[in-house]
Amino acid sequence: MNDAIIREDELQVLLNSLDEIRVSYPLYEEDFLVARPEGTGFRIELPASPETFQGYVNQAAFDAMLTSYGQLKKTVFFGLDTNLFYHGFASNNPEINHSSYLIVDTVRDEIAYAINRKYPAKLIGEMTAHAPGYRELIGELENKRMKRSRKAAYLALKEYRTIRDRAMEIAAPGPHTHLSEENDRNIVRALRKFEEERYALPVLLTADIYMADLCMAEGLEYFYFDRPYRQEATTCTAPAFRRLLFDLAAVFGFVGCNGFTIFGEYGGKGNDLDELKVRFGDDVAYRAFTRELEICRRLSALGITR
Repeated sequence: MNDAIIREDELQVLLNSLDEIRVSYPLYEEDFLVARPEGTGFRIELPASPETFQGYVNQAAFDAMLTSYGQLKKTVFFGLDTNLFYHGFASNNPEINHSSYLIVDTVRDEIAYAINRKYPAKLIGEMTAHAPGYRELIGELENKRMKRSRKAAYLALKEYRTIRDRAMEIAAPGPHTHLSEENDRNIVRALRKFEEERYALPVLLTADIYMADLCMAEGLEYFYFDRPYRQEATTCTAPAFRRLLFDLAAVFGFVGCNGFTIFGEYGGKGNDLDELKVRFGDDVAYRAFTRELEICRRLSALGITR
């Protein structure tokens, strides 16, 4: 077996060699995602789940509301609930200026709190005892982030870093706690205080129905994003599919892809969240991939733009 360390955009080199892409979690028996090239992108079949975010059912309603806000005399700010950082909301809505976002420090603290949970050796031993045939794969996770922490680091933290330099952080009226209900109240009350102190309209954006109810009770403007229960087929661009494949590898720790294994978390990985490891069981496939990868890296180093 041979391993190659790559970055998200370099997944395209791997995908170019495949007519049909079948993604699975090795400990499961069936593929959970099938993708086929279509035009310049892909047609994919997958279930709706927290790991395969596909957009909101009522996105059109939000777009219309966004247009109406542009007609107000007040400056409109958007407070992001923690769940929207996991959904990559700011990255998926580039029309909203990052300076229009409000981040309550409770949200930042919730993300930070979830980041550093790691697998102890004892737990890895218990996992391999239940799945002895996957000892080598599971062993890569020892002293690495657990699933909740992987989601926080690879999804929420990355999104937070993209907007923190221009977004406005505001203080919560109470300290961060380990009770989600109390944290939710702190987020809503922080935005209400912001509204009282400024000639501005803060709008909480959330995909949590409890938060929507809380906003209604507190008299805070909000928009609730409704997520699809199931979506059997969709299309996406090549960059979006690479992002999806990266996120799946990061959240699950590793995924299978047409006989390869793509690791989002693995032994020896440093602080670079954008790195992946691809493991090849076939020497011929490994040599072909690394040859194409080296050509692409040399071309990229030339700095040629379209």
